[in-house]
Amino acid sequence: MNVKTIVESVLTPARARALWTANYFPALPFTPQHFEVGSLLPAMLYMARWGQRRGKGHFVEAFGQPDAQGNAQLPRLVDVAKGLLTRAGSDFDSFADDPGQAMLADLLLTYCLENKQHELGHHEVVQRVFPTHYLASWVDLPDVVVNLRGVPELLTTLLAWQDRGEALVPEAGRSRFPVGVGFAENHLLKQFARHMSVHRSAANLGSDHFQEETADDLGVDELLAVRLAQTCGHAPDRLRGREQAQIANRWPIAKAAAKCLRGDLATFIEVYGKALPRQAFLPMLEAGIGLGMVNLLLSTAVCLSEWERTGGIPRDQKPMPLLVDCSHGLDMKLRNASEATMSECQARYERLPVLMMLARLLDDRVSHHPRLRNELPPRQPDPTIWFNLLGDIYHERHERAESISERLDEDCTGLANNLEQADEALEVVRALRNDRNHPAVRLAEALVDLHGHQQQGGQFVKALDSSLMPNRPNGIAFKRRVSRSEAGTRKAVDLRSIVLSHALLDFLVHRHLRKDGEGKAARPLTLRRFLDILREHYGLYVDREPPGMSISQDLLCANKQWLERRLRDLGLLVGVNDAESMKQLRARFDVA
Repeated sequence: MNVKTIVESVLTPARARALWTANYFPALPFTPQHFEVGSLLPAMLYMARWGQRRGKGHFVEAFGQPDAQGNAQLPRLVDVAKGLLTRAGSDFDSFADDPGQAMLADLLLTYCLENKQHELGHHEVVQRVFPTHYLASWVDLPDVVVNLRGVPELLTTLLAWQDRGEALVPEAGRSRFPVGVGFAENHLLKQFARHMSVHRSAANLGSDHFQEETADDLGVDELLAVRLAQTCGHAPDRLRGREQAQIANRWPIAKAAAKCLRGDLATFIEVYGKALPRQAFLPMLEAGIGLGMVNLLLSTAVCLSEWERTGGIPRDQKPMPLLVDCSHGLDMKLRNASEATMSECQARYERLPVLMMLARLLDDRVSHHPRLRNELPPRQPDPTIWFNLLGDIYHERHERAESISERLDEDCTGLANNLEQADEALEVVRALRNDRNHPAVRLAEALVDLHGHQQQGGQFVKALDSSLMPNRPNGIAFKRRVSRSEAGTRKAVDLRSIVLSHALLDFLVHRHLRKDGEGKAARPLTLRRFLDILREHYGLYVDREPPGMSISQDLLCANKQWLERRLRDLGLLVGVNDAESMKQLRARFDVA
């Protein structure tokens, strides 16, 4: 028998399928795999408008070319340009010849669409639509919404912030970002849905109406998104299946990071959605989403580590500390120091798959316990009470803890016996028999090891890298590959340093020049206070050493000087002298 068969024979196939995954939605309400931050907003616009998850649309039917079997293939940029000229030729005068088609393809690539792997050229498959207008949500890219790993659902849930129910429901008036409402009630839709109105029933997928007669002030980027949507016909269908189509109302266990992300997005969207040019607004918003997701992932690892140690979710949650390289790699000493802190962070982050497996194992046993299953606290939307129950059982503070521990110990013994007989994973067998550790931890570590790094730890690294967007213009990290000697062999290792891109600096300064809450009044922001916000909200250290690290004060002072220089170059910092209180941050864009 192979390892998979052995695990299924001990735990049953149904339990093995439920446990052998990287997901645990009560802790982290999305799938930890690769996703594209830039592809999230169109799906969020769709969910805000319809209150459901997106299903199949008509982009491939409208623009895809048939293969030998007659099935439409994913469109290339040249296919989209030809499709627009064929179906909406009257809107594109003088583009019919070959140079005109090439110019239209260039316009689409500049303003509206992105090729797979960020490639240039007209013959690459299209994978992303830019949310330059609400109608971009009619274009079903990526073609399968599950490829976004549930991140748009999480962000939509955080913005809606409904404190009851297992799924989001339309609640106009109770939130500034409700779902399933018209364009005026949701502030996200309000910023993107210029010249849109609702005809007939608001729930009808054909009820969205673009007011062509008044839309005389749209930019090229918005107009191209409108024409793409009109060629597709109407909004994509809702995802099939009632439960699958619903937007689950789940909050992350790292509630402090979640509230920080919610406040950042809500404030920035409401204040700057119409004030900033769309081509400046989108990179800044994506940089803010990426930073929020990094903070959420790392804070989840911190919360679950504390939960494993104490059995309770901490009330005073702190972000994981990271040193920022404000020189963006130009100062080798700063880069190396930032890489060192990021390597330490990743070492702590590597245990997250085991902690998630530990929570799944306890959940499995508690949910099926005959004396507990009928009196369990809710997991949604706030999972804190649920995790505290699991923690009490794990730390044997609950009256049913002993019986659950015995069942988990039986699983450890059975799995160890079967693996030993098959001469499989003998190191795992020894760990399973180590009765100095709690059986839940032994079994969790064994299942993670047996499942393999690619299916467990590797997926969490992909999720973190997707959020960091390394080496991208609006990313949060710089990544380089180096060769190191380990046990007499050379091994390639990826090193990451935390940086602040121009788009991220713009986002952070503009967001924190505004207060939280309705109205979003402006407030003064000194450089000193800005550095405190970076540290307290996101764990980003600039002029102080992160806890547990020794960094020279000269290097930290140089790091701060790099940040000041970059803020001045961007027009975000003004100061008449060297006094800290006189160094004030200011907005680059006027807000009415």
